[in-house]
Amino acid sequence: MLKSFYDKMPIRNKYPAQDKGTMHKQIRQAVDDFQSLNLGKQAGVKEILRKYVYGEIGLEEAYYDLLDNELILMPQRCGMHGKIQEDEKDLKEYIKSRLFS
Repeated sequence: MLKSFYDKMPIRNKYPAQDKGTMHKQIRQAVDDFQSLNLGKQAGVKEILRKYVYGEIGLEEAYYDLLDNELILMPQRCGMHGKIQEDEKDLKEYIKSRLFS
């Protein structure tokens, strides 16, 4: 079955941007679940987060790259989520300590 043009579009073009709290939560979850991923997905997660940690890409680009490559799950569109009070510096330090130390 052929995919339509819409199906081939990157996720970032189909859905509105998520709030930073959701992005942080899902990236942190990807780091926490890293060891349970297969080797191919581990390599993909690690490469995208390496670029993020070292400033090659921003938070939003890292988040949508993870979504586009099916390395994190699409967030629920509706629901209550607690606000995460974490800045990007803390998130980068968390990623470095778990994946790059």
